[in-house]
Amino acid sequence: MKTICFFNHKGGVGKTTMLFNTAVEMGRLGKRVLMVDLDAQANLSAIALPDSKLSELYAPGADGMTVAHGFDPLVSGAGDVDPPEAIEIRDDQVWLIPGDIALSTFESILPGAWTESLAGNERGFRVTSAPYRMIQSLGEATGADFAFIDLGPNVGALNRAVLLGSDYLVVPMASDLFSLRALPSVGQSIDTWVRQWKTAMSVAPRLSFEIPRGLPKILGYVLQQFNIYRGDPTQAFREWIEQTPQQMRKGLLDPLTNHDDGLGATLADPALSDGAALGNLKNFHSLVPHAQTLRQAIFELEADDVIRGGQVTRARASEREFRELCERIIERTA
Repeated sequence: MKTICFFNHKGGVGKTTMLFNTAVEMGRLGKRVLMVDLDAQANLSAIALPDSKLSELYAPGADGMTVAHGFDPLVSGAGDVDPPEAIEIRDDQVWLIPGDIALSTFESILPGAWTESLAGNERGFRVTSAPYRMIQSLGEATGADFAFIDLGPNVGALNRAVLLGSDYLVVPMASDLFSLRALPSVGQSIDTWVRQWKTAMSVAPRLSFEIPRGLPKILGYVLQQFNIYRGDPTQAFREWIEQTPQQMRKGLLDPLTNHDDGLGATLADPALSDGAALGNLKNFHSLVPHAQTLRQAIFELEADDVIRGGQVTRARASEREFRELCERIIERTA
């Protein structure tokens, strides 16, 4: 199973929408995908599950059903990570591990665990590796080809642990100044985390559980939410689109070229060798909230009281963009 984080320090870039639609399209291409909602806002869970299931997951006294429940034994000190059961979203194609705002309780113990890891303490490694071990366990249970992980827009302790346990990173980008300004923060953070994790592993005791290598590689960036006029991005967006490759290289890829992946390349690859641009997704406007209300991918929409005529055509046509993105992900992770 290939584990891919969808992450940017800048919020509001369409990350969760892209992840959900890409996962559904991967399923249509014959791949099995495990979606993991590790953003405490749980937006991925909200657009994937019906209201009745959400009420069940977050009812008072509910237990053993979300990612937060899976980490509870570590928070209380009573045991190890206890993965919840993945929920099937598309028959034999796509599954979800539901998110939870209560993830904050687990994140609160991660800074201390990080310090303990650097000191060679076993519990530090047990807590820090918990997201990695949960995802690997559920990936095996579902037979997933890919795990797609949704992360919040920050460089906090939870995202550090999850990114170090991933194989790849996809960077969703909006065509604006602030998306570009977020890139150095991502690059510097991953550079620091990888260096520190190498130090921790060098002092690790003999462990009875698996820990990640801590070598996340960059698949590339995906530009989103730009408007089209006569087949090309409008002038308002073109300026930022043209700057993105250079800023991506300077802010994210260059810092990671200093880290060997152990296979003859660097953590900046395959984005550096195959091209940093992984795909483009134009602005789908009102189709997005309508699809989310129906818990559908944009290209699954049918004509109804809200969308009709040309909107239906645009919804169906969106599948081509997500399919091209999926094909590039499959090719680069082969």
